[in-house]
Amino acid sequence: MNIFRKRPLSLILCIALGVFFLFTYQSNVLRILLIVASILPLILSLIPKIKLNNRILPRIITIVALCSITFSYVFFDLYFAAHERFDGSVKIIGTVTDVAPASSYSTKLTVRTNNIDNRPFSQYNITVYLSKAEAATMPEGTEIEFDATLHAFSKDSRGYNTSIGVSAYADDVENVKIIRRSEGGLSAKLAHYKEYLCRYITTLTDGESGALLSALLFGQRDYLSGQIRLDFQRIGISHILALSGMHLAILSIGIGRLLSLFGIKKKIRVAVTSVFILLYMALTGFSVSVMRAGFMVIIASLLFLFSHTRDSITSLTAAVSIICLLDPCAIFSTSLWLSALATLGIIVLGEYTSGRIKKPKNRLNAILRSLWLGIMASVFAISATLAISTFTFGGMSCLGMITTLVFSLIAEVIMYLGCITLIIGWLIPIGILVFPFTKLLTWLAELLSRGEFVYLSTNYLIISLLIIVYTVLFYLFFVISVKEKRKAVIFLTSFFIFLTVMPLAAGIINDFDDEIIYLSDSKCDEMLVRSENEVCLINSAQYSKNLAYTSLDLLEAANVTYLDKYYLTHYSWSIDDELDVLLSSVLVEKIYLPAPRNDDEETILNVIKKSVEDYRTKIILLESNMLAVVGEYKIQLLYSVPYGEGTSMNAFRIMNDDKIITYVSSGLLNGEAKVEMENYIAESNTVIFGEHGKKYKEKLYLYDYHKSIDNLIINSENLFLSQLSMQKYMDGGASVISNPQKEIYIED
Repeated sequence: MNIFRKRPLSLILCIALGVFFLFTYQSNVLRILLIVASILPLILSLIPKIKLNNRILPRIITIVALCSITFSYVFFDLYFAAHERFDGSVKIIGTVTDVAPASSYSTKLTVRTNNIDNRPFSQYNITVYLSKAEAATMPEGTEIEFDATLHAFSKDSRGYNTSIGVSAYADDVENVKIIRRSEGGLSAKLAHYKEYLCRYITTLTDGESGALLSALLFGQRDYLSGQIRLDFQRIGISHILALSGMHLAILSIGIGRLLSLFGIKKKIRVAVTSVFILLYMALTGFSVSVMRAGFMVIIASLLFLFSHTRDSITSLTAAVSIICLLDPCAIFSTSLWLSALATLGIIVLGEYTSGRIKKPKNRLNAILRSLWLGIMASVFAISATLAISTFTFGGMSCLGMITTLVFSLIAEVIMYLGCITLIIGWLIPIGILVFPFTKLLTWLAELLSRGEFVYLSTNYLIISLLIIVYTVLFYLFFVISVKEKRKAVIFLTSFFIFLTVMPLAAGIINDFDDEIIYLSDSKCDEMLVRSENEVCLINSAQYSKNLAYTSLDLLEAANVTYLDKYYLTHYSWSIDDELDVLLSSVLVEKIYLPAPRNDDEETILNVIKKSVEDYRTKIILLESNMLAVVGEYKIQLLYSVPYGEGTSMNAFRIMNDDKIITYVSSGLLNGEAKVEMENYIAESNTVIFGEHGKKYKEKLYLYDYHKSIDNLIINSENLFLSQLSMQKYMDGGASVISNPQKEIYIED
């Protein structure tokens, strides 16, 4: 289609954004190639023998590309990395800009530094972890002083923190002092006003309707239950709950229609809508997706007012460029790219259909036309973001093409009713009209989300390769002139449907494979059991919010997006943090726990019940010797130290008619459980010695008197096997693995 034809500004801005994005990667080879590629257009334009229709545009492209490279280098290499400028302990003075829970006992503060060691150019956003009690005295706007050392984030969390402009985290925090308490500036007041509106609309409707309206109108998702958010994610419409251009467009169009009813002229309507957009962006905290949509509409409005033209592609590229100029870290924001590319897909569809579809002759044709355009808009929007979303989240919904259309229409009705409720709800109980639509939305989401094969993993090599090929072809359709455009669209749509079906087929095939996988990573010690269409994750190590993300990574590697059972071997105060992360990302039908054995475990159990009450997950308590059944396998907890009565070591086994797989914390080979554990080990075909029980430091030696072992996995720094003993195991046909670095397929 060549969307850049007669749009040189859009082409220049796209090149500037692309070069800026690629140069942020710390790869010398890539950077050298980019610099060479940036200079090449200038060189070509200076060679007289090369025929060019326009010699000015290549020179402009070179200048813009080199400016992007310089901007990226100055900001990210010379300035952004605070931990590289300040070595050792430093004195930091800054203002708290955000407060969020980090775990059951700590709070994460985002601090905007006013200065660090009184050095110039030392204003950064950094993360500071404090106890909950200490952080409770430091709301947003509080100016604090403390001593700390600055460190880089781990590789796993660096991208996210960079995208929100946080460059380092503070460690060894000491001497924390409050300099000045403040209610905050304009942003804090707007946040308080948004909170007031959310509470107000909740009082005018029922709780669930108010929570959904708060998310749709103001982007406030804290009131929504985790189950609703998970349902929306699984059916491919989580973007409806994330404030974006769609929401802003719905409200802007509504205001425009309302003003037109009163006979307001078009230019005045455009001006009023632009003012509303600025106020709405401020009220919603200037989220990057809303800023993209807001700047895009304002730029398009200015083009209309001064040149009587609307160029959506130029408006889009200009809006993204302005955002990245104001906030360079936005270049890493996944939400910005998802929002911008989805919008680009819809715009290109509009250009393709412009002048191609005749005006319908009757109402039925008009409805069918609108339905077809809606489905194609979903296809083009999802296609434009397919590579980013699947490689970022590791999965895709098989229903996204249809649910995006249907749920967007229902959400539009809810938003308009919500606005009317805000205006006159205090006078007329119109909020009751919202309830049927919100109930319909959440009921449909729950119904569709229940299917095991609704949200599926794309973590297969062939699927990943096909997604890359499809994305390349899809964007080539944008930038090259295609004679048979209709055939190209039919081909791309068919390819897209094929890509939607492939994860479904892979998920069904994978679901029928019986397997047991041992997963170990740092403090994680887990086993994934899959049998007869059931999947169970057994967690036998430590619990925490951070380790829950590791569990999700391990599930993603095993292509699991749905758990029938989640088996916990022992109690900990951090289980609720673990479940908070896991249940918000993976549908879990049942959670198995040992029956509580003392008051501490009773208290922890009550906390767990409260943390899962918003989910459809059932908690099942296992009394002594009770078995959990997963297909043809039976799981039995052999040993677990009650909470508060020593090191939290445990042992369990997985059995079927043929084999027994036993997991034992290494510390159990000493003390009162030694004989009992050795008897269990002697009965086993596969034995795994885990690292759990970190407080236990005594070195243990494993001997060769267990003759029935086929597989021996040693994942403990405190357990040793002599060379002679190892040789005896191996001579007996046993497979011996020490300190595995990745998942091990025990049964496949």
